[in-house]
Amino acid sequence: GGSHFQKYHGIPDDRQPIPEPDPVEINIAADFVDQTFANQLGQSFDFSRQLRNIFGKKKRAYNADPFGEVPNSSWFTNRNANRKMTLAEIARGPDQGEEPITTGTWEIIRAKVEGVTPGVHIRDDRGIEWVIKFEPLDSPELNTGAEVVSTKLFYAAGYNVPENYIVEFDPKILKIGTDVTIKGDKGIKRQMTQEDLDDILNRIQKLPDGRIRAVASKYLPGKLLGPFRYEGTRQDDPNDFIPHEYRRELRGLRIIAGWLNHYDTKANNSLDIFVENGRYIRHYLIDFGSTLGSQGNEPMPPEIGHENSLDPHQILANTVTLGLHVRGWEKSGEVLYPSVGYFESGLFKTEKYQFIAPNPAFELMTDEDAFWGAKIVMSFTDEQLKAAVDQGRYSDPEAAAYLLKVIKERRGIVGKYWFNKMTPADRFEIRNNTDEESELHFTDLAIEAGIATSEKTRYRYSLKGKGFANRINVDMANKTYVKLPAAEDMASGDFYVIELQALRSDLGKWIRPVRVYVGKGESGPGLNVLGISRE
Repeated sequence: GGSHFQKYHGIPDDRQPIPEPDPVEINIAADFVDQTFANQLGQSFDFSRQLRNIFGKKKRAYNADPFGEVPNSSWFTNRNANRKMTLAEIARGPDQGEEPITTGTWEIIRAKVEGVTPGVHIRDDRGIEWVIKFEPLDSPELNTGAEVVSTKLFYAAGYNVPENYIVEFDPKILKIGTDVTIKGDKGIKRQMTQEDLDDILNRIQKLPDGRIRAVASKYLPGKLLGPFRYEGTRQDDPNDFIPHEYRRELRGLRIIAGWLNHYDTKANNSLDIFVENGRYIRHYLIDFGSTLGSQGNEPMPPEIGHENSLDPHQILANTVTLGLHVRGWEKSGEVLYPSVGYFESGLFKTEKYQFIAPNPAFELMTDEDAFWGAKIVMSFTDEQLKAAVDQGRYSDPEAAAYLLKVIKERRGIVGKYWFNKMTPADRFEIRNNTDEESELHFTDLAIEAGIATSEKTRYRYSLKGKGFANRINVDMANKTYVKLPAAEDMASGDFYVIELQALRSDLGKWIRPVRVYVGKGESGPGLNVLGISRE
């Protein structure tokens, strides 16, 4: 899609050299309050926005090309949905091959002792720096498995993510470096001691032989600039000219994150890096320990995905019903495998999934944005998903099989909902392309994914354009191509619109159409697909 985007929209590449920016910090608590209360209240008085929502006329993403795709950028790289990755590529993900060496010495350069999942920053004998994230005491493999599996899948989806490796090491290789400070009981900084390190190691999970299983997250190359926000632009970045809430890759992330139960999509789980060899800012998603069935330090609570962590609407509903209304998730919560945590598909609804706090980009998601996200989710094959799950290195094969099963089931729920909401015809191609005879061929993504069948599908199309006799609701049976009018009388720049709809016999209604714009090429005979729209 990138070449079409550059051609039709003239949007410049956002990886141009810029002056080095200063880091920024986001106050997590203040940002949470803003998104949960202040922004929601402000939206209530934004009457034009309310009207657009009522009539389904939300503003379209600013960076989608005429085919609904987004160009490669400092935010996103088209990967699996654009070209199927090999199983080896899925397994490798963002990794560059420099796995942590678990011999020699790991010099602790920073430490996080507070909280339920402490960790340390280390420098290995090669001088490579890592964040080491430990397992909570009562949940072996839960945090590390979720972190690595989700890293592989978000990378394959197209996002920038860190290199995360599962490591098993002898704690004796940990040595406290010079001038490592920690916060004491009263929040006062002091030198870290061996006693502090022993305290950390006593609060984490260990393997039977005394070694420690952890995630080693490689320091991202470049200068850390702090998180990005899901709205507005970064004022010190001339490349950041599209407000974040109008980026399709951030809006569509709502669908992909819901699929993998990544409810904690706040600004603080993102990171901007100044890439020094290109002198531009690259935007990362980080911290996937609270995904799938893991909340990092414990199994995911059953209410996750069903309501915000502090949901004013739910508080009001509880007050009105005196707390007597029992929601579906309140009857569930059984953890079948401690290494997987609580992760299920029976209550999952892709269109209703709720995050830790309202997300400005997610709230502006249109059905087109959602369809884009659903296409990415549905691009993963069973074999690719297994290749990702295998990287979690679960010791119990049944636990790994269960995790894979739920990921696949949630994938199917995503596809079935969005592909039944909008006609999932895609990959349009003109064949037999001459002035006298041409055919517009397409792929039905629902049939390709196995969630619909050709036998239970019918198509119809309408064609409208200057200089042609309109065709209205022409029945195509289950043929996946349209015979096009002869192009010999068309002038360069002329085009017509084909509106295509699918009908599934189990649905019993025509699905909303996709419109395909076809026109005469600028040079030579034949027709071109100029673009598509789904709303």
